[in-house]
Amino acid sequence: MRAGCAILPSNWLEKKNGMKNNSGFTLVELIAVIAILAVLLAAAAPRAAGLIQGARHSAAVSDARITAGAVQRYLYDVKEEGRLNVRTLHQLMGSQLDDPEGPLAEYLSGGLSDARVLSADVNLRTGWLEELVYENEDTQVKLTFAEDGTAVVEEITDK
Repeated sequence: MRAGCAILPSNWLEKKNGMKNNSGFTLVELIAVIAILAVLLAAAAPRAAGLIQGARHSAAVSDARITAGAVQRYLYDVKEEGRLNVRTLHQLMGSQLDDPEGPLAEYLSGGLSDARVLSADVNLRTGWLEELVYENEDTQVKLTFAEDGTAVVEEITDK
């Protein structure tokens, strides 16, 4: 330090001139930030909606496969009891999967809420499920089955 010099606070000039230290953002800066966020949101929203729809489709296909397994076990049991006929198949059509009194109640643990079997094509001679149409609150899935039992997703439809 040099002799005779005093250390002054950093804002001494502002205090001397009567100016205030206004820290903050101007209106133009705030509008610019809001505009940038709006553009980013507009670009991200359709992608997020597509991801949500894809997740719904995946869940519906998974639930349809679970339902198909339950239907196949039901068909096997009914065939073993000698009751596999058009009437027992008709009981499956439109049955709510969360109905505790429904034909598939003992084959599905917990049930699938707001879901049902719309149709099932079955080979009455062998008891094998050939096609299943599953429906939940917003999606319909059609599965067909190859001779080796693998399920192929034929169609996914939004309601």
